[in-house]
Amino acid sequence: MRQDGQPIWVSGENTAVPLERVTLLKSGAGEHAYDEAWLQHLLHAQPQVLPIDRIEPGFGALIPVCRELPLVCGAGRSGALDNLLITATGGLVLVETKLWRNPEARRSVVAQAMEYAAAVFRMSYDQLQTAVDTARKAAGEPVMPLAALAAGPQEPSDEVFFVDNLTRNLRRGRAIIAVVGDGIREDLVALTKLLQSHAGHRFVFALIELGIYTVPGTDARLINPSVLAQTTLIERGVVRIEDGGPGVVRILAPAVPPSAGAPVSPAGVGIGADEFFEILDQQQPGAAHMLQGFLARADAHGLYPDFQGGLNLKHPSPKGHPLNLGTISKTGFLDTSPATWWDRGPPGRVYNETLAGLIGGHVKEQKTAQQSVLRTAAGKTPRLSDLLPQHAEAWLEAVDRYVGNFLTSDG
Repeated sequence: MRQDGQPIWVSGENTAVPLERVTLLKSGAGEHAYDEAWLQHLLHAQPQVLPIDRIEPGFGALIPVCRELPLVCGAGRSGALDNLLITATGGLVLVETKLWRNPEARRSVVAQAMEYAAAVFRMSYDQLQTAVDTARKAAGEPVMPLAALAAGPQEPSDEVFFVDNLTRNLRRGRAIIAVVGDGIREDLVALTKLLQSHAGHRFVFALIELGIYTVPGTDARLINPSVLAQTTLIERGVVRIEDGGPGVVRILAPAVPPSAGAPVSPAGVGIGADEFFEILDQQQPGAAHMLQGFLARADAHGLYPDFQGGLNLKHPSPKGHPLNLGTISKTGFLDTSPATWWDRGPPGRVYNETLAGLIGGHVKEQKTAQQSVLRTAAGKTPRLSDLLPQHAEAWLEAVDRYVGNFLTSDG
């Protein structure tokens, strides 16, 4: 177990009590209340304790679906995934809870997590729904459609979009796979390097530690989540995990080959980026390749992509919040009036006027004089293809002027 220092509970001016860490025990080991089953219940009841935003920024709030999802693993084997969670847009999180002190919590824990993930990825949407129904019924929870679980009681969601997106994620094997426990072994940290170098099609694998502490005088517990190690998403096509035995766990999901001449980055990408470019290309064939080429050139101008549902074109600012030069939706539209421009003032209008001149459009005033937005000649939101590839260089020159004007202005 890592030694990161003991938390101190400070009450008043003169009382400081070191918090005692709860030791999780293997299920069935005596009458201790804290075991793997307790950890599963915690994640199902309070999914926010998983630090998903540190693993995949913009992934979305987690919605608990079920515990003990029944799986058919092949070769006569079956099993049950400890926790299944989703997002409102069809994102998948697959969790295995393990106590790192167990003798089996070494190479086998990763092999098991990967085998269970492979079983989930082989499912169709309807098969997953059936397995979820079985798990929820066994736990005494109401059986309901996945789309209804994702929507929640607040407002109806786009069921067609949710079903399509979750189906696509199953087919692509696109998910966050997390092994969650109360400690870590150094050999497990090394296993993520194995995943990084040997594997990765469209999933991100993470090791998460939950430090659990008692709070003096109450039955409350302090939960301290830490991401100990994680992979990025690297497309290889085949995931191969060997455990020294006769079996080899594989996930066969060939990666989509890049378009001819597309820029190739040695670094991994996130699930959000992978999903964004896939949907963008479905909406506008060739748009992903076109945008990736633009981003490669934009990097030299200080622009970087921030995936938060859409793609935000951002530039660092010494004045605080990063500058946002526009938001590109998954459907290929460009919005140049995001709220995160933060008092951009006149430089923002000049930027929009420059882009309007390139596409033969105009600038529309928003709520205040501080806000303006780019529109086509027909008064519509422009598409990415209105600017790219023909105006790529002029767009980047407009970015440089905007950044320079903003940094020399009063706001």
